Amino acid sequence: MKIKGVITGDIIQSTHIDPADRSLLLDTINNIVYDTEKWGNVRLDIYRGDSFQIIINNPVKALRTVLLLRIGLQAKSPTSFRWDARMALGIGTIDFEKEESVIESDGEAFRFSGWEFDKLGRSKNLALKTPWDEFNDEFKVSTAFVDDIASNWTITQSQALYLSLLTGKTQKEIADDLQKSSQAISKLLIGGKANLIELYLNRYEQLISTKNL
Repeated sequence: MKIKGVITGDIIQSTHIDPADRSLLLDTINNIVYDTEKWGNVRLDIYRGDSFQIIINNPVKALRTVLLLRIGLQAKSPTSFRWDARMALGIGTIDFEKEESVIESDGEAFRFSGWEFDKLGRSKNLALKTPWDEFNDEFKVSTAFVDDIASNWTITQSQALYLSLLTGKTQKEIADDLQKSSQAISKLLIGGKANLIELYLNRYEQLISTKNL
């Protein structure tokens, strides 16, 4: 049975979001998912207005997708309120995948994602669980550090980080896209700890690629 990724998440402090921004919020989530489909099929369900579940067919890119969701939400935040999401990623098999509904599907990846999501508190917005204990042990600490970094990105840092982690573009190319100087983009990526985030993602992608997927 194929290994996949499942994200369970919700928008942080969603009751504070201006009703006029709700449509933009949903469009932003959908657009981020669309951007990540270049790595494989991604299926999204949004429910209760602020909660979502996502099935990612390519588990190697699942953690990058999680961070792109957080970065993309923050990058598109209105000036009045900074958007962010709590998310738990489960990696594992899926026993039952309902075509019409992600949230009615079931399996190991769903259980891991759901359990970790239920354990998230006010001070923790990111979790990861796989079937491999040594994998989980290695990423427990690094995920906590990355969560802390992600919770403090600015809107402008997020705009630069999103393009960097999604496309791998150079600083010059990102500068052209965002109509900023290369020096400004360099400062944004350094401030957003882009190198550390990429090291974290590369380590995850390297290790999970060795598993029997």
